[in-house]
Amino acid sequence: MGPSGVLFLVGALTLVAVVYNHHTKQSRHVGADNEKSLDLLDQYVLHVDRGKGDLKSVGRVRRHVDQPELMHSVYLDKEQRIKMSWTPVGDEIEFYVEAATRGYVGIGFSPGAGMIDADMVVGWVDDNTGKAHLVDCHGSDKNAAPLIDVDQNYRLQYGLQNDTHTTLRFRRVLDTCDSKDMTLGSDTVRVIWALHSSDPVDPGNLEGLAYHGREARGVRSLHLISPPRPVRPRNPHVKHWDVALHNFVVPDNMDTVYWCKIFKVPPLSDKHHMIGYEPVLQEGHERYVHHMLLYECAIPPHKTAQFDRYVAQEGESCYAPNMPQDWDQCLTPVVAWAVGSQGEFLPEHVGLPLGEWPRTTYFMLEIHYDNPTFQSVKDNSGLRVHYTKNLRKYDGGILVSGITVTPLHIIPPQQPEYKTAGYCSSQCTSRTLPPDGIKLVSVLLHSHLAGKKLRLRHIRNGQELQRVAEDNHYDFNYQQTRVLGNEVSVLPGDELVTECVYQTPNRTEPTFGGYSTKQEMCLAFILYYPRAPLAACYSMTPVKYFFQTFGVKEFYDLDMDTVERMFLKLDQPDNILGRLSSTTTTTMRVPSFADIGPDRAMDEEVNRRAIQELKKMKPFTESGGGGGGGGGLFGDLVISEPREFRNKSFTSHLIELPWAEQLLTQRIEETLYGGQHMVFCRLPDDQLAIPAEVFNFPNFTELLPPVENFTNCQTTKTRESFSSGCSVCRAQHLFLLVLAVLVADLRH
Repeated sequence: MGPSGVLFLVGALTLVAVVYNHHTKQSRHVGADNEKSLDLLDQYVLHVDRGKGDLKSVGRVRRHVDQPELMHSVYLDKEQRIKMSWTPVGDEIEFYVEAATRGYVGIGFSPGAGMIDADMVVGWVDDNTGKAHLVDCHGSDKNAAPLIDVDQNYRLQYGLQNDTHTTLRFRRVLDTCDSKDMTLGSDTVRVIWALHSSDPVDPGNLEGLAYHGREARGVRSLHLISPPRPVRPRNPHVKHWDVALHNFVVPDNMDTVYWCKIFKVPPLSDKHHMIGYEPVLQEGHERYVHHMLLYECAIPPHKTAQFDRYVAQEGESCYAPNMPQDWDQCLTPVVAWAVGSQGEFLPEHVGLPLGEWPRTTYFMLEIHYDNPTFQSVKDNSGLRVHYTKNLRKYDGGILVSGITVTPLHIIPPQQPEYKTAGYCSSQCTSRTLPPDGIKLVSVLLHSHLAGKKLRLRHIRNGQELQRVAEDNHYDFNYQQTRVLGNEVSVLPGDELVTECVYQTPNRTEPTFGGYSTKQEMCLAFILYYPRAPLAACYSMTPVKYFFQTFGVKEFYDLDMDTVERMFLKLDQPDNILGRLSSTTTTTMRVPSFADIGPDRAMDEEVNRRAIQELKKMKPFTESGGGGGGGGGLFGDLVISEPREFRNKSFTSHLIELPWAEQLLTQRIEETLYGGQHMVFCRLPDDQLAIPAEVFNFPNFTELLPPVENFTNCQTTKTRESFSSGCSVCRAQHLFLLVLAVLVADLRH
């Protein structure tokens, strides 16, 4: 090696030392106040260091800038022992946890509401040193102690404790590109939690992490990525009106009851605006009340005296023969509440009209009670409606979209996934929407126990636009209205598709559309403005097309035209949530969500008992397709053609189909989803805006799935391979470069 080579080597090694010291100093002393001054690679290296560095060295990080304001905050348990607050920050999310313990706190995101395969983080503050610790963990394939992740993707901001509580503040990337972490997005997330009074012995391997026990754990479903929800205005002009039942006795001889009652608004001298609502659930009765809807009654002036008499009555079984026909005018929902929801307040520029005599003067409350253990319950639940005389800029309305509640909505058994859809045609929106269209504000997606993925799709001129709402981890026990981050414009001629994906791997018989939670629904309740003359737009499979799909040509004693009229009479929906007479007193087993899981939702012994009791009651009539398993009209229809199915009831025919054959179920799904749809376009007065018409499902260009996550993860992996997860990454690479140059120099 010549003198020039020696000089080059000395200079290069000096440069390596400088770079090493520079990055070491940065890793020890860089703070939030000067982090922004680093170049992009430095910031990334710092990010990796914080996520993967020595856990034992992580303590309280002093912040010289304000922490981001926390957008959401909830207690995760009824006893209010653990409170979680959070806010999205760009492509990250920041959490702040307050827990009534001086030991460890566990927070996790679970695919199935338990520790199996869950993404978890365990944190505590050492009682002796005051140092805070945070460990990124994951669950195994069984309920056992959490395992430490190789990649530590949660970054501790700080941790504190006093005599009674521990607080932890930490961050993570929404999509860490780590298979052990759950990607956090707009889907429903099942947040699991656990507490214990002691700290782990060794933070490096969680040695001594004591079992939290059954009483110090829980789960709560949440929407983590959502805009701030409008809150109740604190204004003296805002009043409330309680629309609630009074000492209603829930029957102890049926498991599912729909009860309806007429209410009249408080005396109002002129038009007001409804600006929000909250559930009023009698303490201890939360598990009985599944959903509540408040319908506006569009009645002519000469009917007001009759409706005043209805107000004085205690109510009737919804949609039963005893329910007055006048109540059919109560069609347009203005409030849709379901289990798990905390209610909703409207944005400041939208209000729902109240007190427009006679249109928005009378309302019908519908409550769906679940009573799986046949208890005698006296209930006073209902809704608290908030309203003001200070009118807002726009009158709002509620639009219902989806699949008609009908037994022709069928979900096969033994399916890992099966997709159905309701269609709202361009002809309907062209006829009913104003020239400038409407703005969608929020959406409540609704199905029952088998529903797993729900979405509201938006089509314009043959091209799918951004989905209005989507949930790929739907939780039946958490049906909170989704406030849209950006209002969505729907124009005349646009089309809407409400899509539901079901999972029935443990069911042995088909599931039919209906009102019991053992049956299924697929609906979207949409808040929009300005108010238009459109109450509902939904579809069902045409009757003849349905039977043709299952290979049936004729029934004994009834021609297909008669069969079609029978089903349309029952299922042509005068009200989106009820017209099948059998659904007044449905006969299907409903799980007790607080105590047992959906696996017991098909308990046939309880079903049998319910059916026996119901048949003793006058209002009971069998119709439609029965509940989760056949019966009703399907059971009464006996096949005459084709010959191979002759003398079987249609119910038996369905049960005997080889549902495990994937080609069969795929063909049925494609035919019923992508084939013919009979569309109902309904006005607030229960009339059809256009005659019910059969359409082929639209042919449109689907929205491509986002590629950002894949690209970001690939980029992250590339940068990780460069950084090697350490702060001396550039020095290492430079050193290798120096060696390569020296070798080349020596060879010459």
